[in-house]
Amino acid sequence: MVYILFIILYPVDNNRWSFMFIAFALGLLLDTFQNTGGAHAAACITLAFIRPVWLKLVYGESYLMKNLKIIRTPIDRLLLLTVLSVIIHHLVFFSLVIFNTSQILYTLKLTLSVGIATILIASLFLIIFKPKVKS
Repeated sequence: MVYILFIILYPVDNNRWSFMFIAFALGLLLDTFQNTGGAHAAACITLAFIRPVWLKLVYGESYLMKNLKIIRTPIDRLLLLTVLSVIIHHLVFFSLVIFNTSQILYTLKLTLSVGIATILIASLFLIIFKPKVKS
């Protein structure tokens, strides 16, 4: 589930409504091919909606001043943003896929296990493709 990186790394200074539409279209495209009945679309929209809160929490003043390029930030903050985003996305996604209150423990285990795998793969992508900062 590396498509989450697209939502995380989307530029901050672009129009919020177009970003929400793009996130919805991405989720709907995934729902079409995986037959998940809108769970991807709902999880992507939730992540796109919550993203400004995570950016304000992780980056603080840089986000508020809109002079932030997420891919060029230090790797520790980028990984924290990735962890927060993956957890919220997977929690919404698996809650909608399973949609059974008696399966809460299973949903949390699935969120944790798939979330860890997603974080590892996303971290690998970030480390490989992150541009080098010149000192």
